[in-house]
Amino acid sequence: MKKYNLKYIGGLLLLCLSICSCSDFLETYPANSLVSNQAIENEEDIQTALRGAYQGLLSEAYYGCDFVVQGDVQGDDVQPISQGVRTENLYRFTARQNNAPTGLWSRPYLVINRVNVILNAIETKDFPATATLNDAKGQALALRALCHFNLLITYGYPYLKDQGASLGVSLVKEVLPATALPERSSVAEGYDMVIKDLTDALAVIGSAENDGHFNKWAVEALLARVNLYKGDWKQAFDYADDVIQNSPYTLIPNAQYVNAWKEEYTSESIFDLHISGLSAGNRELLGYVAHPTGYAALIATKDFIDLLNEDPQDVRLGLLQTDSENQKRFINKYPGRNGSVAVNNMRVLRLSDIYLIGAEAALKKPQPDQTKADEYLNAIIQRANPAAVHVTATEELVLKERRKELVMEGHRFFDAMRLGKAITRSGGFHFLNNVDLINPTWSDFRCVKPIPQAEIDVNHNIEQNPDYN
Repeated sequence: MKKYNLKYIGGLLLLCLSICSCSDFLETYPANSLVSNQAIENEEDIQTALRGAYQGLLSEAYYGCDFVVQGDVQGDDVQPISQGVRTENLYRFTARQNNAPTGLWSRPYLVINRVNVILNAIETKDFPATATLNDAKGQALALRALCHFNLLITYGYPYLKDQGASLGVSLVKEVLPATALPERSSVAEGYDMVIKDLTDALAVIGSAENDGHFNKWAVEALLARVNLYKGDWKQAFDYADDVIQNSPYTLIPNAQYVNAWKEEYTSESIFDLHISGLSAGNRELLGYVAHPTGYAALIATKDFIDLLNEDPQDVRLGLLQTDSENQKRFINKYPGRNGSVAVNNMRVLRLSDIYLIGAEAALKKPQPDQTKADEYLNAIIQRANPAAVHVTATEELVLKERRKELVMEGHRFFDAMRLGKAITRSGGFHFLNNVDLINPTWSDFRCVKPIPQAEIDVNHNIEQNPDYN
């Protein structure tokens, strides 16, 4: 394997922190390989450090916008409204080695470095073993797993394409010195680490509802998602089933569904990232990028509108509103709060997703459970329209329902790629041309992002993803 240089990561993170630091924590614990744990002296310091780790997820280059957007505009349900807008490059798959977006790469590593500082302090300092400390350790492990998983699906080929044999990303398990050159591990090794981190987190994390933070149920929900992507259908089902049956979260009722998107947290919010009014002026957050009164950069495709209209009584049609060109194509999942369209929580793990994971995995596990698959799929269909006819679950129906339910939440492209399915993006409102990637598949090199040029520059031994050289 080639070695993977984190000097670029450290340097870029130092730059990010120097120009956009938003708390004392960022100044005290800069996320780079030179960070010390000396300033973490008690549980209060650990909680402060955790807040900084969560804050790192909210960059517009990560969950604040681009990571979520790539999962939608690279699919067939969401597109830029026109040429020249904020999300066009992701839509066209124009990224190459010399213009690869750096934030999708650097921001997860920033968070990973922050949580490694926390974990190192917990392991090396003589802190009393308390439930609070254990819970903090569990949250840190879960955050590290989330970031590595997101890196894997962005830069590594889908697990089921070759059972994880292809190159994934660098797995950073500890605070590294500036001279460290960790190897780029395989996708399979990456999944092993993610699952181990999450399993270790389950052993110590609390189960109480904890808005804006990981808890036991969020860890199990993420384990369900990771195992779904891996094709371990039994594990995916078992974790999803436990969340559905035993967690305190419930599906939003039909009558409240549309207005629920205006709420800070909902009964489905297993793990939301909280965006506060302090972010109101950030015009790069997804709410502002999408909203007709903001950049107005995102609309539903004609294919998606037609899909929703298969059932004229589907409550989710209420999310389609008039866009900046006076057509009913705007998907209003990010309406803003308190008069600011930029202020919307990011729904990272939502109960509806877990129902659909449970339905898909029930069909595919070694001993299929058609009854459970039908129950969980119909729960979502009949929440959308209580009068809908009961269906017998199939993979095709589950994936169709995932499109309807999870649009604008960053899933569609990854759902197709993890299963080796092609996406068709032509006709309707599309404006792609013959040099763009019109029909993504996992066989096309562009289904994974290129390693940024700046990383290549500092390590000539690094192996770029195939065909980007």
